[in-house]
Amino acid sequence: MEPLSLAHGTQVRTFSVEDDGCTIVITTTDSSQPDRPPHQGWEVCESEAEAEGVLRKLVHDLERQGWKPVG
Repeated sequence: MEPLSLAHGTQVRTFSVEDDGCTIVITTTDSSQPDRPPHQGWEVCESEAEAEGVLRKLVHDLERQGWKPVG
């Protein structure tokens, strides 16, 4: 899966999938604080199908909160 990015104000969250599709990596950056390193979080799933479902839910919840796709 290609990385997916969502933006809200000055923040950008990028979602990527690693480890044979079972680990979701979430990286958050803030352009208003360029000296601050990106924050990374992980969601480890038992299967690729579970990871896809979790990713869809994360994106859906953020879009409901006003996050918009980048690009």
